[in-house]
This record gives sequence, C-alpha cells and structure tokens, in this order.
Amino acid sequence: MKKVYRSSCPLDCYSSCGLLVDTENGRVTAIKGDPGHPLTKGKICIKAKKLLDRLYSPDRILYPLARRNGVWKRISWDDALDLWAGKLTSIKERYGSTAVLHHDASGSNGILRGLGSRFFNIYGGVTEPQGSLCWGSGYAAQLLDFGALQMHEWEDLLNSSTILLWGRDPARTNPHLLGHLRRAAAGGAEIISINPVRVRAGIPGLRHISPRPGTDGALALAMASVIISEDLVDHAFVAEHVHGYQEFASSVREFKPERAAAICGISGAEIESLARRYAMHGPSAILFGYGMQRYANSGRTVRCIDALAAITGNIGIPGGGANYVQRHWKQFFADLSGKEYAQARRLFPWPALARHILEARDPPVRSIVVTRSNPVNQLPNTNLARQAFQAAGFVVVIDFFMTDTAAGADLVLPCTTFLEDEDIVISSWNNYANYTPAVIEPLGECRSELSIFTGLARRLGLLSIFGDLQPEQWLRRALAPAAELGITIDTLRRGPVRNPLAPKVAWENRVFATPSGKYELYSSRAIEMGLEPLPVYRQPASDGEDREKYPYCLITPHHRDFTHSQFWNLESGESLARLPEVEMHPEAGAMMGLNEGESVWVESPGGRLQGIVKFNSDISPGVISVFQGRWISRGGGVNVLTPDIVSDLGDGSCYYDCRCRVVKN
Repeated sequence: MKKVYRSSCPLDCYSSCGLLVDTENGRVTAIKGDPGHPLTKGKICIKAKKLLDRLYSPDRILYPLARRNGVWKRISWDDALDLWAGKLTSIKERYGSTAVLHHDASGSNGILRGLGSRFFNIYGGVTEPQGSLCWGSGYAAQLLDFGALQMHEWEDLLNSSTILLWGRDPARTNPHLLGHLRRAAAGGAEIISINPVRVRAGIPGLRHISPRPGTDGALALAMASVIISEDLVDHAFVAEHVHGYQEFASSVREFKPERAAAICGISGAEIESLARRYAMHGPSAILFGYGMQRYANSGRTVRCIDALAAITGNIGIPGGGANYVQRHWKQFFADLSGKEYAQARRLFPWPALARHILEARDPPVRSIVVTRSNPVNQLPNTNLARQAFQAAGFVVVIDFFMTDTAAGADLVLPCTTFLEDEDIVISSWNNYANYTPAVIEPLGECRSELSIFTGLARRLGLLSIFGDLQPEQWLRRALAPAAELGITIDTLRRGPVRNPLAPKVAWENRVFATPSGKYELYSSRAIEMGLEPLPVYRQPASDGEDREKYPYCLITPHHRDFTHSQFWNLESGESLARLPEVEMHPEAGAMMGLNEGESVWVESPGGRLQGIVKFNSDISPGVISVFQGRWISRGGGVNVLTPDIVSDLGDGSCYYDCRCRVVKN
C-alpha cells in the first residue's frame, strides 16, 4: 500500500517547491523534493521538510472548539456552523454585513482555500483589510511606473552583467535563486548586495553596500544624478519609451553623492562607483526584497530605484529589469470571488487595522473571521491588535493550531492541510502552476475551507449562489481561461505547467500599461494620490523619534527556518526555552556594556520585548535585529515594538520604520 504523489509546497514564498509525498497505508511517511519539477529540481528548504511534522503534530486541532464561560469545549460541526450562521444572521440584521470583518492572507496558498472571500461577498460584502503587510508599497509604486506588474524569469539572470540584490537575501528567503546567481557570477556578472545586513550567500565576489535603513531612495537618486551628469543615459530608450525624463533630470541634478552620503552613511565615492557599474556594465538587473519597502517613505523609494532601470534602458531587455513581483496569473484563472454579489464593502488600511477596528462606528465591527493568517501575531502594534480582537464581539478562526489569534477567539474550526485536500498552487514570483492532490484522508474531523464555507452557505440559504460543487468542479471552473490554452486539471495532474501568457523578459514589447503608454517618471496618477509626480526621497518617519532616547534602527526580518509565524510552535526543548535573540554588531554591544547571552529588554516608543544578546558582525553598528514570527505565547511577539503607521503608497506596513534602545534586564 505504498504510493508516491507529486505535489507542491503551499507556503507563500518565491518557489512553490515541487514535492514528492510518500504514503503507506493511508499515512504520509516522507516529503522530499521532486527532481522533475522544472523550477525547483528536487531541492527543498527546511520549511518544506517541516510540513510533515506539522501534519502529525500532537498540538494540531482536530475538532471544532467553542469558548464557553472562558473554557474551550469540543462541539460538533453542526453545532459550530449553526452557532456561526446564527451570529452572522443577527449581526447583518442589526448592523449590516460590513459589521463583519474578514481577515484573509496567504498562509496556505491555493485557489480553493481562498473561497472564503466568495462566501463573504455573497453574504453581502464585509469589511476587509486594504493594502498589505508584505509588499503593498512597492506594488503600488510599480503600478505608477509601469502600469502593471511583470518580472523576468530567474533563468534570465544568466544574461545579466550586473545584478543588484536590493534588500534581498536569497539564502534566507529564496534559496532556489542562488544557483542562478552563482552561475551568473561564474559567467562574469558582478553581484552587489545593498542591505544593512551583510548577505552570506556563497556567491563568489559578492560586493556589499550597507546604507542606513530607510535611506535607499536617497541612494538611488544620487546614483541617478551621477548617471545623468556623466551622460550614461540610454537616450534612445528614454526618447521613445519614457515619460517625464527632462523633469526628472532637473529634479535630481542637485542630489549629489555627497548629499546622499550624509543621509545613507556610505561614501560619495562608493555611490559613484555603484552608479557607474550599474549604468556602464549592462545588462543590469535589480532584484527587490521586501524589507527595504517597510517604511513610511517606501513607495517613493521603489519609484526612485525603478527610475534607474528606466534612464539606463534596462527595461524590456534580457538580463535587465526592476524585478519586484508579477501578476501574470490574472488571465490564467477565472475570478471566483463573487465580488459582483457584494452590496456593500468597507476597507481599512491593513497596517492600521487594529486602530480602525476600535474606532469603527457606522457600523462597529461586531465579528472578525480569520482565515489563512495569524493577525494578532503579525499585525504591527500587538497590544492594540489584542484590544481590537477582544472588542470585536465574536471571533472565528479557521486554522491548524491554537495560534496567538485563535487563543483569543470564540470559535476555532480545524482545517485540512494541503496533504488532505486537492487544490492548485501558484506563486507571484514564478510562472508555474502546480496541482496538489489529497494524499490522505483528513485527520480527526478537519475540513477544507471549501467544505466549511459550503456548509455555512447552506445554513444561510446562499448555497445556490455560492455553488454546491465538488473540488474538481471548482478547479475546472477556475481553469476555464487556461482550458482555452489547452491547460486543464488533467494537464496539471501530470505535472507543473508554465503559464504561457507570462513573458520570459518583462516589458519586452515596450508597451506599458500607464496612461501615456510609456514608463512614467512623471506620473499624473501620483498627483491624484496626493504625492509628488516624480520620484523623490523623504526621510523615514522614525527619523522624527528622539534619537538620544532611541538610538538604533530596529529591523524584524524573516528567519530562514520559518514562514512568518508558521512552524515556530513546532520548536521544543532548548530552542523554545531561550528568549528571542537580539542581534547587534559587537561594537554596539561594547558601547552598551553588554555581553553575548545576556538578558536585555528592547524598547521602542510602542512597547518592550525581552531577549538575549547575540553578536553579529554582519549587522550595521546602528541596527538591532530581532526575527519576526515567534509566537507571543512562546516568548516572542516582536510586533509589540513595531508601529501601526501606514506607508506613502499602497497602504503598506512600516515595520522597519522603528527606532529602539536596548537596556539590561
């Protein structure tokens, strides 16, 4: 009774790794990389290996739970769905449908796992977060510049002569990219990391530039100033495909390297060298990370960096690009969201969601439903987030575990993992669609999100609109546009399929989706949003904090072994007993009189967190780093320190726009 299934990792990351899942007698025995996957080629990271531990964790919730008089009680699915349906009915009758807030993210990717949004649109339309805790600012910036979102395939890096890893650490977040980078380096490409933390990626000759956090826009404008003053501009590309060049050139002429050096903390000579390398040794590619746009000025910052690609003609050519994210899948799948049924909709900016929940009056938020996310852990300003969820009235969480969010809920419903139901998984950073079969029966009484919302729709009399379909029928409906290209669920069951609508080189046709049809250095849409029409630098919001009291910049990066808050609960023993590590440069530790391993408090204007000192010479002396994601209930909760301010574009998060101090325990 042994069998091997082809599948794909559902985690929200760059790769959606191809997997081989071994089963025996109805039980998963191993999860390995699929050598036949065209992108990941058999290599998987430690997070994918943890999927098996998560599946059979003794802490996994296997039955519906309701809080009664402060105590969790196991209840039946009928009772759980009846309770929930009754609450939704009474809330809608009294307050209207927007008194319900649906918090959904990408903790488990899958077309069918997102059908909760369809239910809530058919329910009448609810309150939803707007923007992003992850990529919102840069996303909105590239919409202004390009009009849409495209990126080059990873293999195209072999055509690059210069590659800027701007805030990107592939060793931690994108290991499958490393092979392409190493081959590019072996072929003569120079790879440069721009990051307040030195990247250790095993790339020969990797050059490191360390600007102060939040000053990347100033660095980019100074580079543009050098490129323009030394006439390193691609005038032919600019004349035909760029709108607003003369205005931009005039605006950056006085943004000299010396000026940026004082802002960024790197020398003017280094800025000049970087500008010349990028402009003179092309094709040149920029690979964005996401930490560098987690500041109040970050939309402007990404526009400044994008401008470098535009003025040097590194757009639409092999080996070039300003690679942030792609949205090529929109034409591949049908829209199942049911947004046409929503009669009302209310949007709150995601980074300030807790504040808006507490301030909502017309109507107040009387229920929160959480799917595929852990907002109490992940939202900025944890103390306010807890208050907001406690004040909401009736909180429902669909999850695998009793997360920080689920622990404060009224109803917790256990859902299946990707190994227990079928779906299709895609990524916003590559062009392969992957089928994930159900390889075992659901454990305990776990149900898929599709099954849960189908049952809820039936109780509310909405099933005829929602759709009473089996998973395969839903997937065929989703794939209707792809079927016209010859791609069906049967095709995907045979193996991963590349999206034929996705270009290998972004903007190769040089036709942009902007009002002018060109790349827009000067954007009238930006004016409509209350912003400057041209890329400009504005200092980070945290620069206004008391620097004597809070002398350090706090960053909260991803840990290599975890995806946001996922898998931290699987830690045990010594690793769990330790406090979170507070990483700092040894020079900073010496100035504070600290020893490695010493217990300290990290304090920001928002709160304080206890941790232990870890010296790391890869971190700039003015920076403190604490990994994000560790559960509050397990000694973590770094977002107690982070601010709930909203970025200049895209309603993006500003986690890194945070100053702090470190004091002995």
